[in-house]
Amino acid sequence: MIIAHRGYAQEHPQNSFAAFDAAFRAGADAIETDVRVARDGRIVVSHDPVKTSQGLPSLDELFEYIAQKDASFFLELKDASPELLGSAAKRISSLDAWERVHVIGFANNLKTALASQKHFPRLKVDQILKLPSWAYVKRAAQSHAVYIGWLDEVRYSERLFKSLVSPERLKNLKARFEEQGFKVYGGVANREDGIRYFQEAGISDIFTDEVVTAVSCLKLPPQF
Repeated sequence: MIIAHRGYAQEHPQNSFAAFDAAFRAGADAIETDVRVARDGRIVVSHDPVKTSQGLPSLDELFEYIAQKDASFFLELKDASPELLGSAAKRISSLDAWERVHVIGFANNLKTALASQKHFPRLKVDQILKLPSWAYVKRAAQSHAVYIGWLDEVRYSERLFKSLVSPERLKNLKARFEEQGFKVYGGVANREDGIRYFQEAGISDIFTDEVVTAVSCLKLPPQF
């Protein structure tokens, strides 16, 4: 599965419906986007903190868009507020979209979601792990999935990850997580070598900014 990280933003602003549409046209199977509470109290689609919700897609508008698409969506929660999680879960329930709308995030933003799984057993909670190798010491909190990898846009993050996680260790980590009941995602990889790094470890659900590159790696037959 190719998951477009904030849509496909080469020609459109990230986290916009135009960027989502462009991602689907380019061959993406799913969309990752960010949701947060603006300082005026409204829930909006935005990666960065915002003082006002004016001009930004609202959570209601996002779910109106989701309702029109036969695709998966990954909503990164940008804080751990019960209001944010509850609003997202309410709308997932209203669409009966438990199988295709996930909530994801780093540990500090996912605390409420992880604790709420007993109340929302159908909620798909996916953890972004900063130190996946820590799983050899302490098991991750139970959830639907874990995300392991780096952000290509962050300097040296790929180099650091690969210095800690060799290709063989990546295969072993995938197997370990799957034995513990987790689904495993990789990314955010934008170059062919990065995408192949995950693919060769058996991880084919990839977050990416470069949908066309991911399609050539994961969906098109190899060129000889």
